Amino acid sequence: MDLLERFKGIESHDYIVPIPATKKYRQVQPVLEIANEIGRRKGVKVLDKLLIKRPGGQELKNVTDIEERRAILKKSLTLSTEYDVTGKNILLIDDLYRSGATLSVATELLYEIGKVKGVYVLAMTKTRSKR
Repeated sequence: MDLLERFKGIESHDYIVPIPATKKYRQVQPVLEIANEIGRRKGVKVLDKLLIKRPGGQELKNVTDIEERRAILKKSLTLSTEYDVTGKNILLIDDLYRSGATLSVATELLYEIGKVKGVYVLAMTKTRSKR
């Protein structure tokens, strides 16, 4: 059985939204590739430009304090006004769950600015560290 077939309910979401890449120079962006493939297979539109990471933001790799991570993310993440997601259900996809700060800040943006109905999260892996 295909791994994706084990996950039920993905097709009930209005949109799939990948967390924007930190390393823009990569030729292949794993989170975007995963989101696009899930969207293609499940028939859900991917809004890859809904969440925007402002250029020049600080990298989080060496920041271990959760509140400091959230503060950095609040300055670097924003929501595009190009899309109307009011009242929609969003599947938010990230490749790595470390502290939850990125997904938390992105979720807050979607609820507060985007006025979405619901946010659901799919992360590919979780780190063992407490960062």
